[in-house]
Amino acid sequence: MTLLNLENGINNIKKISLKLPSKSGVYKMISVRNEILYIGKAKNLTKRVRSYANPMKFNYRLQKMVSLVNKVDFIITKNEAYALLLEASLIKEIKPKFNILLKDDKTYPYITLRKSHEWCQIKKHRGKKIDGDKYYGPFASVYHVNNTLDTLQKVFPIRTCTDYELENRKRPCIQYEIKRCSAPCTKLISKSDYNKIVDNLESFLLGKESKVLKNLIKEMHRLSESLNYEKAAFYRDKIRSLEKINKSNDKESKNLASADFFCLSKINNMYAVEIVFFRNGRNFGSNTHYPYVYKEEDNKSLLGKFIIQFYNNNKNIPTKIFTSIEINEKNLLQKALEIQNKNKVIIRVPNTTSDIKIIEEGLATAKKNLADKISKNSNIKELHAQIKKTFNLSNNINKIEVYDNSHYAGKEAVGSYIVADKNGFLKKEYRKFNIKEAATNDDYGMMKEVLKRRFKSEELKAFPDLVIIDGGLGQLSVAKLIFEELKIQSVELIAVSKGKLRNSENEIFYNISGKKIYIKKSEPIFYYMLRLRDEAHRYAITNHRIKRNKNIFRSEIDNIENIGPKRKKNLILYFGSLQEVKKADLKQLQEVPGINKNMAKAIYNYFRVN
Repeated sequence: MTLLNLENGINNIKKISLKLPSKSGVYKMISVRNEILYIGKAKNLTKRVRSYANPMKFNYRLQKMVSLVNKVDFIITKNEAYALLLEASLIKEIKPKFNILLKDDKTYPYITLRKSHEWCQIKKHRGKKIDGDKYYGPFASVYHVNNTLDTLQKVFPIRTCTDYELENRKRPCIQYEIKRCSAPCTKLISKSDYNKIVDNLESFLLGKESKVLKNLIKEMHRLSESLNYEKAAFYRDKIRSLEKINKSNDKESKNLASADFFCLSKINNMYAVEIVFFRNGRNFGSNTHYPYVYKEEDNKSLLGKFIIQFYNNNKNIPTKIFTSIEINEKNLLQKALEIQNKNKVIIRVPNTTSDIKIIEEGLATAKKNLADKISKNSNIKELHAQIKKTFNLSNNINKIEVYDNSHYAGKEAVGSYIVADKNGFLKKEYRKFNIKEAATNDDYGMMKEVLKRRFKSEELKAFPDLVIIDGGLGQLSVAKLIFEELKIQSVELIAVSKGKLRNSENEIFYNISGKKIYIKKSEPIFYYMLRLRDEAHRYAITNHRIKRNKNIFRSEIDNIENIGPKRKKNLILYFGSLQEVKKADLKQLQEVPGINKNMAKAIYNYFRVN
């Protein structure tokens, strides 16, 4: 950008502004190459465009834009709110270089009740909505939708099968056997009873749990009084499942109406927005967006522009929108969203404990994900060179191993390491070690055992250039002693530990001499080191949980004769948990596929004795 170009741009804007109407609308800044540089909205087009003739008040981004302006096109709108909606739509379509852009515009999934079919179907849905069907969401991801569907089916046995399967099936499928469908395909339920289940499900999705519970209890008593005890027991089980779902929900969030939470985080000149979805007191998950910003932008302005773009394609706009900071032109944004939503919308910074907590958690997630993105986008070879320089290492760093241990009260102890090189994580080279020799409550002993087994292994001969220990001075000293004992001199050694507060971004780094190494949080190397440490922790705790779950299950079930992996799976799938298997009576156990009368007796007797 030269002063001459800037002067030319200013002169062009001054001339153009004189020809513009003093009405609300949208303007397009266009270059000599006919490239649309920027799209903006205005209450008064003349005044707004003329304001660009004094770019010294603007940041570098806008000065650069002005220097390229050759002409300005405009569209007149009814008022400024309509101009804001049109601006968002055009930005999304054209993607001008100097606008804030919602680059990763996601299509969020919903849960759909297909009420357009005589036998209502429940399924996940993306895309165009169909008249007559009911939609609940949005959910942050398919993962959240699948989890919710799995939970709902335990309480409300509505079909998930296709219309073809419904019309052509002669016998009920496995979903019926495990009590997750009422088998309308074979008319094992009347249409009126099926519709009652659908009505209860709708009420539940709308946050009316007490109404649903009341209806289920009423039906259970009716069936019991008519001596239909088997069906009454079925409703009893549904009531228990519903009560469990309610207990699992955050008590504070139950009173929260439908709301979206926008949490803005910034590291250097990169931004992340975490959106948390709440509908009828239920958390539908969160997702991270990374808006494109040409140069540094004012946070209050950025978040407001992001929100209007986010809701531009007619997403399900809630009545409440909470933001982590106050935003510019809040009243105008509310008015625009109300036009689009055809309902009242309130935007504000939260002031209650529960809402503030959601914002804080969203900010933490946004910051972590942004840090991960920064480290991923950084040149790993350069990061390795920075590690070498920062820790004053002798070796060039190509391959790194990061070590961590995991256990619960000393039980199911697992040690492990992850591997990374210039191409990222090498998951095929990850290794875990079941602790055999060290006392399970001895963290130092476990680290000693893992390092010995790894570096004495005949199979794992290729050594890394650098070993990072997840731990403090104690673990570092143990690792140093093992390296000395095994005469390992070709591998560098450093450590990373959580600070006194034991929360992220207060980490302390140590070189092999035990000296603290300070790394600025603004440096990509800082977040790369945390990413390596977090991946090691994830891998260690995952293996610990697998071992713990396997041991719990094995100790409880494997002692029963003739109960193999398939029958174990059927038992857990049918009852939902091991605790429910323990509580089951003989009749219930016999209903499980693959469990005959004798096996049911064996299972029943085992848990009554043990």
